[in-house]
Order: sequence, then C-alpha cells, then structure tokens
Amino acid sequence: MKTLNLWKLRHIAIAAAALAAGAAHAQVPWTTVGSTGVVDDADTGIVDFVLGEARIRSTAVAGSQLNLRYNIVALPGFAGPGQYLMRVRFRDIGADANVRLDLRRAQTNGTSTLLATFDSNAYAANAGYQTQQKCIGVSWDFAGSAYYVDAALTKSGNAGTPALALIQLVPSNCIL
Repeated sequence: MKTLNLWKLRHIAIAAAALAAGAAHAQVPWTTVGSTGVVDDADTGIVDFVLGEARIRSTAVAGSQLNLRYNIVALPGFAGPGQYLMRVRFRDIGADANVRLDLRRAQTNGTSTLLATFDSNAYAANAGYQTQQKCIGVSWDFAGSAYYVDAALTKSGNAGTPALALIQLVPSNCIL
C-alpha cells in the first residue's frame, strides 16, 4: 500500500510540475533590441546601430526621421484577445527629439490597422535612457494577419538625439 501511495504521489508531483511549467511558458514575452529593426531604404544614411540600439546620427539635419520596422512572431500566450505591457527603453531629451512606436496589424486583404501607440512625449524628457511601459489590449490572429512595430525616431532640433534600445510586449493583467 505504501508503494502505491508513493507511486501516486510521484505522478501527482510530476503532473503539477508539468502544469506549472506550461503556465510559465504561456507568459513568454516578445522582445527585441533597437538594432534589429529593418531600416527604410531612404534612412540608411542617418541610422547608427550601437550596442544593440538604433540611433539617429548626430550629423543628421534637424527635421530628420528614422523609420524602422520590427516583425512580431507568434509566441505562446499571443493568441486571441489579451492585455500586454508595451515596455520601451528609449532616449528622448525633450522638444528636439521623439520616439514613437505604432503596433500594427497587416491583414491578408492588404489593409493595415493601427492597434496601439507608444509616444515618448507622454513621459518626462531625460538626457539619458529611460524605460517606460503602457498597458495595451490586442486580439492576435496570426493565421489571418501579420504584426509589426513601426518605429519613428524624429530629430526635430539640432540637439535631438532620439534612440531606441529595447521593445517588449509582456502578457499581463494590467489595467487598460
């Protein structure tokens, strides 16, 4: 009888561990660094990729905008409706710079839909890097759509040094 109980206990423990591992696996975030973005052909002369970051070159003229795109792949936990923290590490020194990220859905019928926006102007300017996040709601359908982040780094004044270091989409129970 003791052997049977030990056998049952061992199998219950294995099943519980497998369930816990599956639940943890379902919370995998999508992450990327700034330097993995695909640069628009017209912007290759103003981009610098340094230490995993994407930056506008200091020699770029005021009014320059660097456009990058980041492909989002299907991951466990990215199916159907859900809430996510869009976490961004960026540099925006103030009025001379801006970092804007648009989460977009490209559908098989050729349309593109804006799902969420992150704008560095919503946060206090900082000469260094900062990490901010916002709660977004997304209903993923990777069978019928592709998803990407369209990033625009704008140098609106001579002192502008906008940069993008990191983007994450983290499954969350955040409040919209």
